[in-house]
Amino acid sequence: MASTKKIAGLSALIVGALLFMAWLAGLLHFGKIAPGLVPLKGAAAPGNILVVRESAIPQELEVLGTVISKSLAQVSSQVPGRVAKIWVEAGTRVKPGDPLVSLAAREFQARLSQAQAQLKQAAADYKRFQFLLKEGAVSPQEFGAMEARFKTAKAQVAEAATMTGYTVVKAPTAGVVAARQAAVGDVAQPGQVLVTLYNPALLQIEGEVNDSYREQFKLGEMARVTVPAVQFQADLSLTEIFPISAPGSRTFKVRTQMISGPKLTPGMFARLKLPLGPGRGLLIPQSAVQTVGQLTMVKVVQDKVAELRQVKLGRTVGDKVEVLAGLQAGDKIILSE
Repeated sequence: MASTKKIAGLSALIVGALLFMAWLAGLLHFGKIAPGLVPLKGAAAPGNILVVRESAIPQELEVLGTVISKSLAQVSSQVPGRVAKIWVEAGTRVKPGDPLVSLAAREFQARLSQAQAQLKQAAADYKRFQFLLKEGAVSPQEFGAMEARFKTAKAQVAEAATMTGYTVVKAPTAGVVAARQAAVGDVAQPGQVLVTLYNPALLQIEGEVNDSYREQFKLGEMARVTVPAVQFQADLSLTEIFPISAPGSRTFKVRTQMISGPKLTPGMFARLKLPLGPGRGLLIPQSAVQTVGQLTMVKVVQDKVAELRQVKLGRTVGDKVEVLAGLQAGDKIILSE
């Protein structure tokens, strides 16, 4: 008797384990709708049946892109010096001539003061030589040498003043600070980039397209552009198609017309949908599509019986949606009332 109970208990345990494994494998649905066809009770309602037909569908190629600036300006120092003050931060809007970075100017100011003192002395000597020349006390050659020294002193003052002015790095044009590449205390060298500016009114979308599509695009064609980060969307014309391809990726660049947007900044991720011309496919009204769990289904009439059939959908075209799989031309579907 005990042995029989043990065998029965073991059998029940095995059956329970098998049922649990079948449930995990998806073989037991318990009321869930399995992919494929699911018969529905009743016939299709008259007048709500649509015969699926092939129709013309605009074909598109989606490529990845980037927001770029047509006027990215890298502002650099023209003289060496230690950074004494930074006037701007990333995102600051500036006008032409606004200060960006100040360098320590003590050395250049000392040179200017010395040049001004020499000019003052040279100006006094020049005035005195003018009087002596009229009196015949100096020769024209001596006066000419004095005049040259006076002009040299003036040029040295102008040069020293210019160099002193270079210690304040100013914005060459209006724009927004994209980045600053210096900190207070850094030693700047001539040509070293200190601040990068861009004009928010001169932005473009740049995308990279596979070489195999080169012959399918022309200047002036419209592209649907989206920048997901700021929910920007627009139809823009192609204004640049690069004639050369990148040797590594075998792609060429395309650029759109200029755009502007308060939230757009260079470097943002973008998508471009480029037109490839007309094609053919299946379009059905969006009202015919039902969502059952995570599945997209349509009601199909077959042998006067309505069934739910799983379909794979593509792009939305107006109030219709493209069917990639699950239906074929001639199928009859039921439209929701």
